[in-house]
Amino acid sequence: MATPTAAVLAAFAAGVCALQTAATLPAHPFALALAGLVALAACWALARRPPARRRACGFAAACAAAASACALGFGYAAWRAEVRLAEALPPAWEGVDVALVGVVDDLPAATARGTRFAFAVERVDTPGAVVPSRVSLAWPAPWPGSDAAAVPPLRAGERWQLTVRLKRPHGNVNPGGFDLEAWLLQRGLRATGYVASAGAQRRVDAFAGRPRDHVQRARERIRDRIGRALPGARYAGVVTALAIGDQRAIPDTQWTVFNRTGVTHLVSISGLHVTVFAALAGAFVHGLARRSVRLTARVPARKVGVAAGVLAAGAYVLLAGAEIPALRTLAMLAVAALGLWLGRPGTAAIVWLWALVAVLAWDPWAPLTPGFWLSYGAVALLLYASAGRLRDAIPGGLRSRIARELRAGAHAQWVVTLGLAPLTLALFQQASLVSPVANALAIPVVTLGVVP
Repeated sequence: MATPTAAVLAAFAAGVCALQTAATLPAHPFALALAGLVALAACWALARRPPARRRACGFAAACAAAASACALGFGYAAWRAEVRLAEALPPAWEGVDVALVGVVDDLPAATARGTRFAFAVERVDTPGAVVPSRVSLAWPAPWPGSDAAAVPPLRAGERWQLTVRLKRPHGNVNPGGFDLEAWLLQRGLRATGYVASAGAQRRVDAFAGRPRDHVQRARERIRDRIGRALPGARYAGVVTALAIGDQRAIPDTQWTVFNRTGVTHLVSISGLHVTVFAALAGAFVHGLARRSVRLTARVPARKVGVAAGVLAAGAYVLLAGAEIPALRTLAMLAVAALGLWLGRPGTAAIVWLWALVAVLAWDPWAPLTPGFWLSYGAVALLLYASAGRLRDAIPGGLRSRIARELRAGAHAQWVVTLGLAPLTLALFQQASLVSPVANALAIPVVTLGVVP
């Protein structure tokens, strides 16, 4: 059953990715997704028939199941896109003062030119106005010498009454440039705008108290503490990025160095960091669980440690802002942990595919980001590089084991570097020649030293 399952999972992922390349949406996406689901259920029922009957139409049933899964993925992604695109700002309300009440929905980014933040709209006070439920706002700083009030300090989770001017999402379409419209669509920001200086702006509540607000406020407190502990430090932005996934404090000069050396993935909360954190938490809880006879009489200590590691990884991913590499790792850890609890661990490829489907089901717009392709591509290459190797079963002394691990690490690094080179060139039109050496030095230092 492993091969048909893998084909179905891969077909669903292919359907979701194919939708992101379509110029228009299908006419009835929900009906298409429902038809694909029904057909997939029929193929599954056919696969449960006796082996003698199943063999007669096995190949045709497998192809039908894959086609049904592809249609399900395509229709599901189209339905999600239709729902999000339907929430648009009417052209009649562009550039018009609109009074809103809502919540600061993420970490505000304060600069010399003002503060930018996401705003979750709760109420529209302007009669007849139609506004999307989530918009991106800028609160511009006053010009020097003007009588306008300064931008007040904004905090995540605050409820404000604002007068804003909005416009529909718009970005420049330049080869190799940043796709602002896709970025806004993925994050559910269906309008952009600014806080009007002529309106009455008022803080309604210091804390709205939604579940998301607690997470964002915790991230903000951590960012503020790092700023107070490392005032003016050169790499304070890197520490903030590794702690909560907020990379906006990293200067462009450091980004240039990271890009040229190919270590950009290490200055964000990547899958490797989440895995290390989960392993540390799981090992700690496993060590405690082993000492409880009452607990281990009911649940094996290994299962308790695995569950604790997944929960710790989930908390870390929430603090990281739930970006694609972290979500991918959390999905893989959750699938592997579920397999351990059920006694059906599955192959590495099945775990990888289930994680792929889980992330695409959560965020169908993930294929629009380069991190999606690089993250899943790197893990696939690492799984390929380690396939069929039983190093732990080979006897030998400490020196020979260290040599084998070094060779395996060098082999994995070269496989990932060469395997991702075409993808990196296609996405960024550049590749780092010193990346293998830089990563060989930086990965142990950052992963085993800085992150813990």
